[in-house]
Amino acid sequence: MPRSLTDARNKTLRPTAGSRIGRRSFLKTSAAITGGAFVASRLGTARAAAKELTIFTWETYHDDPWIAEYTAKTGVKVNVVRTGSVDEMFAQTSSGAVQADIIYFDTSSVPRYVNAGLIAPLDDSKLKNTGNITKQLDYHKLLTVDGKLWGVPYNWGTQPLMFNSEQVSPAPDSWGALWDAKYKGKVNMFDDAFITFPMIALYAGAKNAYQLTDEDFENCRKVLRDLRPQVRTIARGFDDAQTIYAAGDAVIGYCQNISIVMNLKAKNLPFAYSFPKEGTPTWIDCAILSKAGAEKQEAYDFIDANLDRAWQARFITASINNGILSAAEAKAAGIPEDVLTKTNIIDQDEAGFWDKMSVLQPPEDIDKRVEIWNEFKAGTL
Repeated sequence: MPRSLTDARNKTLRPTAGSRIGRRSFLKTSAAITGGAFVASRLGTARAAAKELTIFTWETYHDDPWIAEYTAKTGVKVNVVRTGSVDEMFAQTSSGAVQADIIYFDTSSVPRYVNAGLIAPLDDSKLKNTGNITKQLDYHKLLTVDGKLWGVPYNWGTQPLMFNSEQVSPAPDSWGALWDAKYKGKVNMFDDAFITFPMIALYAGAKNAYQLTDEDFENCRKVLRDLRPQVRTIARGFDDAQTIYAAGDAVIGYCQNISIVMNLKAKNLPFAYSFPKEGTPTWIDCAILSKAGAEKQEAYDFIDANLDRAWQARFITASINNGILSAAEAKAAGIPEDVLTKTNIIDQDEAGFWDKMSVLQPPEDIDKRVEIWNEFKAGTL
């Protein structure tokens, strides 16, 4: 089946399948992948439940060898379910399709989960390693809703403009490059209204990309309508995006994670990224407890282990993510310089860096954003 997608108005743009198992297929088959323990976690005895966790996470966040090592060390079996988008994670959690003890999602999603009654407050006095979290990530400020703390950071990252530097020159400094006619049919987006819409709003000139007025929404509809002929493919996750660019199906797009760029560069492909003048959406993913998870000391122990410098050093080195360490802590943890230069860990200490970032915030109406995004994909705007 060809990877390219039609941009005809009467066709629906659909995400392509990833180079690994697709995210929806993964959710269906995760029980088999984790040895059937996902189902067993629902049916086991109280003793089994106390020694078993299910986490809902992302590609590259909790690789299988790390989980196996943790189980061997602690005796706690950890079942891993992975997702490819914020929207899907919420849908799977709220429907009960995935019943996790710990869920990893960004700060701006917290009110959404709180209002749906899906998560529980977190007592950070039960964690020993919160001192490893860089002061740049003020988690008490970011994760306190209704006077209660709901989680701790695990990783953060920027969503810049990425491009093939041989085919897109000079390096663009505006999101407007995605609308440039010379890149028609060569633009890639990813299928997640929650973290894609802020970029659209920034480009459309919204005063606040997270509290859109009726006029802002109309402007977003217009720029999305103009963008659709530009888009050939919509990625379903990190691996899928990497495959799309490596195959030449896109030369420019909205970057879900800069590790995609670094992985392509490692394959000697000429990719780069830039922070557009309109602002760059930035996410901070956190470990959040479900109501069931909040009752388990094992859940707190796993979160704490994830904040350990050694765990973070391995995670950052293997995935080229930012993790939660400061630049000084990252160097002290032994992360090589050539790894740090591929992340934003050193950048975060630069004067003015955070002024250029647009940290994701709770949106005014996520359902409306998803509806407009779906209309964009269907070509019915």
